[in-house]
Amino acid sequence: MMCEFSVEYVFGSVDKALAAELIDFWNLNQVSYQAELKSFRSHGDLSEIEPQLSKQKVLRRQPGAIARDQEGSIIGVVFVVLRELEAHLNLGSHAYFQRMYVLPQARLFYLTNQLYKIFLQGFIYSVELRDHRAGILIAENINPGLHKGAMRRYFARLGFKMLGSNQLGGEVWLLKLRNQFIF
Repeated sequence: MMCEFSVEYVFGSVDKALAAELIDFWNLNQVSYQAELKSFRSHGDLSEIEPQLSKQKVLRRQPGAIARDQEGSIIGVVFVVLRELEAHLNLGSHAYFQRMYVLPQARLFYLTNQLYKIFLQGFIYSVELRDHRAGILIAENINPGLHKGAMRRYFARLGFKMLGSNQLGGEVWLLKLRNQFIF
């Protein structure tokens, strides 16, 4: 059980050392992350792990925040993916899609809550670091534990609005972002 941890907002500020740490983290945990995603899918194409709102390719994938244990090892990551959206969705031309992965042995509400809140607060105010074309942040909550009333109220309090469910059993939540075009 984890007692001490630290959380750091890293969107737009990943240096070579942190990039290497993140590569090591994903090399160790990618298989379990993918297996967990697949286990949450109620039906459909289990090889598809990205949200169904966009069939376009990933334009950019970046870490948003990381959690470390008391030894300094990464134990959790929130990351965002910039994608083009299909025009018929009427949600703008681009969106950020967000996911979070915390090592199973470190999953405590206090840790995941702090990791997510620090990510969200930083991301909302990082207008100059975000792609100006993306006017929304989308969270596809595929973990059935996030479909409970308390977790739905949690997301609503954070400013998200439920868009609906997708064909793979995930709840899709949307948060409007303030944007600014910077030359």
